[in-house]
Amino acid sequence: MATGREEAAPTFSTWKRRLGQVDISQTRKEVQQFVEVLRAIGTPMIDGLEVHFVYCNPRSNQVQLAGEFNQWGSRGRLIKLKELGKTGVFYHTLKLKSPGRLEYKFIVDGKWQTDPFCAMTVDNGVGDKNSAFIVGDLKDPPELQTVPGIAHGRVEKFEFYSRRLGNHRQIYAYLPAAYDKFTVQRFSTQYVHDGGEYLDRSRFAIVMDNLIAKSDIPPLIVVLMDPVNRMLEYRANQPYADFLAREFVPAIDARYRTIADRDSRAVMGASLGGLISIYTALRYPAIFSRVAGQSSALQLAEVPIASLLSRVKQTSFRWYLDVGEYEPSFIPAHDRFVGVLKKRRWAFFYQRLPAGHNWTSWRAHLKDLLAFLWAADSRARHTSAMKRDE
Repeated sequence: MATGREEAAPTFSTWKRRLGQVDISQTRKEVQQFVEVLRAIGTPMIDGLEVHFVYCNPRSNQVQLAGEFNQWGSRGRLIKLKELGKTGVFYHTLKLKSPGRLEYKFIVDGKWQTDPFCAMTVDNGVGDKNSAFIVGDLKDPPELQTVPGIAHGRVEKFEFYSRRLGNHRQIYAYLPAAYDKFTVQRFSTQYVHDGGEYLDRSRFAIVMDNLIAKSDIPPLIVVLMDPVNRMLEYRANQPYADFLAREFVPAIDARYRTIADRDSRAVMGASLGGLISIYTALRYPAIFSRVAGQSSALQLAEVPIASLLSRVKQTSFRWYLDVGEYEPSFIPAHDRFVGVLKKRRWAFFYQRLPAGHNWTSWRAHLKDLLAFLWAADSRARHTSAMKRDE
């Protein structure tokens, strides 16, 4: 049976609770996984106006924090980070009153240092560096709100057993209002990794209803899939890609009134979900022609992605990519990937956003993603677009 799903962008409060409840025999394993997450997404972990500073080292005795927010610790204002049990994970949550850009450092057992997981550093003016972060004023766009009086689709929930992988996973299928109204019509299909997360955190069904009502996109079937082992399956995993293209897509085509061709299928995801979407589309170009990744972890699999790109011949794609300015370890791989898209003359829309690795950003740009993938004139001349969201 399917179990509780893993989060694409787990919050600090989730990890704090998880580390606090884990059996002592599993503590080291959980801390190691948490450190891997921190290396990938960077620190501090930002949730709205809450900034979570995290430092991990079981050999450290005392960790303190100083920055612009406490006058660099003058007059005894150093902030002492709390240790979570005996895990070696030290933390402090700073609640800001408004957006801002701030610099800081840790003092670990009396020694000042930058945050090892923070990729953003600035010259401190005295020959050294400070760590830095930015909290932006991010507001949800109107398409995330339920609109009365328009046609609403419905969501079916079911489990899917994979003979290839030998496991069950949770599936959610959004069927537009037109699916029940026009009973002989067939529809294009959007496949979404971390499906339950997108459905809950990004209000995907609400966004679909609103965009369809405004004719920003055509009525689509959306198949939202939960992972079983996210860290394994989504990391450019060949068996998972084979399952998706050879087993799952045919099963969905048999279950629903889909248009069963590559030009009528899209695949998308965020973070590792974006990586596996891109990997699978390139591995199976006859299955998907429209691909989207939000903060895709491309840097974890540049070699296999490059190898697949070199093999794809005489095939067109439509790509949507976005990445946050405040996840700098993700940006170089995106820029290199987009460089290849330019050379191949594939249609793409790439934007670098004033955001980090979080659902606030991802859901705010679903309209950009869906409208570009499903542009009204799919036969239009393939052009490239690059936009920087100020």
